[in-house]
Amino acid sequence: MSSESTNNGNDNAARQRDGGAMSRGKGNNHVKKNMSFECTTQGNKNQDLEKNRKKTSPKKFKYSGNLPDLSWRAIPIEHLRSHPLFIPLPHPDTIKNINKLEDVRMFRQDSWQWDELHRGRCTTSQAAPALGFLEPKAAMELGIPRSLQKGCSRSFQRLGESALRSKKDMNEILCVGGNGGEHRTFQVWTKASKSSAKKGYPFAFKYLPVYTMGDKEKRKVSAEEYMCDLKNPMRVRMQWGNLQEPTAILTALNYFSNLDSDLRVREVGMCGAEIDINKCSTNMEEYGNDSKLKEKEKILVGASPDAVLEYSNGSSEVLEVKNHCPFVPTEWMTGGKKKKKKSKFRIRELPMQAKVPSVYIPQLMMEMLCVGKSCRSAVMVRQTATCGAVILRLHRDDEWIEEMLYWISSFKSQFVDKEAPPPPNFFYEGNEKERYKKFIQWTKALSEDVDLVEHVQHGRIQRVLHRGVGMSLFLD
Repeated sequence: MSSESTNNGNDNAARQRDGGAMSRGKGNNHVKKNMSFECTTQGNKNQDLEKNRKKTSPKKFKYSGNLPDLSWRAIPIEHLRSHPLFIPLPHPDTIKNINKLEDVRMFRQDSWQWDELHRGRCTTSQAAPALGFLEPKAAMELGIPRSLQKGCSRSFQRLGESALRSKKDMNEILCVGGNGGEHRTFQVWTKASKSSAKKGYPFAFKYLPVYTMGDKEKRKVSAEEYMCDLKNPMRVRMQWGNLQEPTAILTALNYFSNLDSDLRVREVGMCGAEIDINKCSTNMEEYGNDSKLKEKEKILVGASPDAVLEYSNGSSEVLEVKNHCPFVPTEWMTGGKKKKKKSKFRIRELPMQAKVPSVYIPQLMMEMLCVGKSCRSAVMVRQTATCGAVILRLHRDDEWIEEMLYWISSFKSQFVDKEAPPPPNFFYEGNEKERYKKFIQWTKALSEDVDLVEHVQHGRIQRVLHRGVGMSLFLD
């Protein structure tokens, strides 16, 4: 199912940002040029990815252990913020006021202000649960793994909270400028020399810090403390994603800056405070008797992309990265059977797929909605520790977005506003189940109707270099 018409000249130009000509028609397969390989069907995409995975995986290393190195070769966020092609946000304690609602996107995603802005809003983390995607029947149809089927209780709670709505309240509560916290720049990047570029050096700038044996020993002590307090092994997977996020953003920066030397990657906080749906929820008096806006007056939405790609031609795309954790509890791979002298964790290498999992479609569409009408596509980087990364592009579908907002609004009006917790499969077995099932199928189609931009080989992912230290993913 195609999300955009090929008659839109601006969109066609945007789809050629990566330097390759591309044809795309409604319902048709597409072929992208200037890539390391070509693909015309979903099956061929994944077959080619598997071939490349086998060719580019790193040398064999320890595949089991008790102390996973969650910061394995990771670029710290503070160092990414110092990259010459990265535009960082100011320290939140230096923001003295906001002049318009949308200025709240200046608050970093690691700030308490960003957390406060989530109260009462349906942000991207709550969109899939509120849409019923994590309920058993919908999740099964969408192919969402059982580990993610957590229901909608958090969304129900979040949307029932009091939200910051007015600029006055946001200024009073969020803006504490003058308390210090100046942005610090780290001198950790140097421009790659022309000779290095001629020899095929794949990165725009060289990263200077190296990982030493002393660093490993310090990290090992921290890992031992972390594992002693660990109760849920899923936390390991979540922590890996958080710590490896800047490295995956850097993968996108390096790839797209090679095609557009004037590209910049911008850090953003929560976007969308001034889009129409939020304006009508915040200042209804400005909209009079506009029934189309009034029917959605009770919901607030927001989205925080991992970054925004800003191209030299003035166009932009949201960037979302997903780091696939290589560590799994050994008992998961042995059916829960415990064996003597078995390590707690093992490395699992899964073949990459050239698709955006259905569970992430609401996230990417919400991000495009909240960044603005001119944002017509989203880039997703799916990165692994051992098998490289894939860069994918999903195009905006405004009709799907309208349907998404309809179901989120229904979730709030039917359940949250009435303080009535939803039953299992609340939309799938609800009064509008036929409409909802069509929405599910639509979402499945979108998850596969993506552009495979590139398969980035393992050696072309910029990570911290090691000096006299092994490359093992375990610290023990």
